[in-house]
Amino acid sequence: MKRILIDSHSGNIIACLAENSKLLEYQTEKIGGRIIVGSVYKGRVENVLPGMQVAFVNIGLEKNGYLYTGESLVKSQLDDSVKFPQSLNVKEGDEVIVQVVKDTSGTKGVRLTTHLSFASRNLVYMPDCDFVVVSRRIEDEDTHESLLKVGEEIKPDKGGLIMRTVAKAEEKDYFLEEKDYLVNVYNEIIEKSEAVKAPSILYEDGNLAKRMIRDVYTPEIDEIIVSDYSLYCDVLEEARKRGGAIINKVKFYQKKGDLFTDYGLNKEVDNMLRAKVNLESGAYIIIDKTEALTVIDVNTGKYIGEDSLEKTVFETNLMACDEIARQLRLRNIGGIIIIDFIDMEDEAHRLAVCERLKTALKDDRTRCNVVGMTGLGLVELTRKKTRKESVASLVKPCPYCKGEGNIFSNDYIVTKIRCALLDTFSFDYSCAIIDLNSDICDYIFKTNALSRDVTKIWRDKRIYLVPHKTFHQEYFVIHGDNRKVLDLPDKARLLY
Repeated sequence: MKRILIDSHSGNIIACLAENSKLLEYQTEKIGGRIIVGSVYKGRVENVLPGMQVAFVNIGLEKNGYLYTGESLVKSQLDDSVKFPQSLNVKEGDEVIVQVVKDTSGTKGVRLTTHLSFASRNLVYMPDCDFVVVSRRIEDEDTHESLLKVGEEIKPDKGGLIMRTVAKAEEKDYFLEEKDYLVNVYNEIIEKSEAVKAPSILYEDGNLAKRMIRDVYTPEIDEIIVSDYSLYCDVLEEARKRGGAIINKVKFYQKKGDLFTDYGLNKEVDNMLRAKVNLESGAYIIIDKTEALTVIDVNTGKYIGEDSLEKTVFETNLMACDEIARQLRLRNIGGIIIIDFIDMEDEAHRLAVCERLKTALKDDRTRCNVVGMTGLGLVELTRKKTRKESVASLVKPCPYCKGEGNIFSNDYIVTKIRCALLDTFSFDYSCAIIDLNSDICDYIFKTNALSRDVTKIWRDKRIYLVPHKTFHQEYFVIHGDNRKVLDLPDKARLLY
């Protein structure tokens, strides 16, 4: 069973695509929050860098967006022969209509384009182009030609069309309705832009529930289950626009339990946050995210095979291809991806693994490009970045390690405490009180970590350790004091 599940709680919309109890896609969105990618703004150019061919545009967000030459929301779907303008004809102070093509990433603002595009289920309308093309993912020549013919027949006087991957040539009347709707959206944007000042938002895409029906639904989906009545109405509205069997597939979840728990998906969401992903055979993959790229390592784990080492390695790599493709889609990992498959001696096996990976990635709606295998046996691929990764809404930076993924060792913490004591006693204090983590306190006494310094350089000083169970391991505070009688808590311990 393939299902789209849509839930709502804690001010968020949560939507996923699942096959039985296995997640394929997972997305979240704040209810009533601003939808960034696909939105259209009237912005003001704040700064232009001709040497970089980039302009920074104020669209009313926290950070200015950036605009590159020749950018287009749908350029990746077009044939290489289709060319866009290659000059950035804007200057500081200009007001421009722009569309967001990529969400914020790290310290960067949103990425913008002046080439507007508006998508429906079957079509993409581009007002400033004058061509009709068929998605490059449609490989059948007859389907390609028939869709191209239909596209030419319905093409508007102003603008061009892309016939999307799910389009079917026999739905010409439906295409006409979609085309008219998209053209009206654009005309309303232009009309609104003339009445508002920059920066202002001119157009916002539908909420996550509606976009799931528009972009994710295919006839292979068996059920669309929605637990929130308001979202259920939104989904029904979007389904009625499409007509056909989809309307009967939309169901309102009326049970008292949690939707994702009922369908066994909460564990899948938890696993999505882990670096290690186990395969059914006993092998596993490790997904390691860095700022520049994502690295995936394949390991045989407990899988020992039945024949030869080469065959065991080959089978493990083939199984890993399917899971890697699912994880990229599920976690919405974009950018450069390096896969370290287990070394294979047979060249035919190496080629077969690359082909299996390409095949596994074909179900991904986001464009992927497998570059090939390097001399070191690493497979390089890219996946287009648009929205933030799925896990971004489920995690936050660790307040302790600040994203480093490590904390100081006990010995290094003791070293830092020693340095701080040396600094404190340089002010001629006769004693020092150290408030610190209780585990570190125990470690100091257990290992006699500071005993040499206490008996030599601090032999005429008093040092008291005050343990705190709630302190982070790296955190400590030292106070110098010259009083002979100190008011200390009962748990204070004299270092000797």
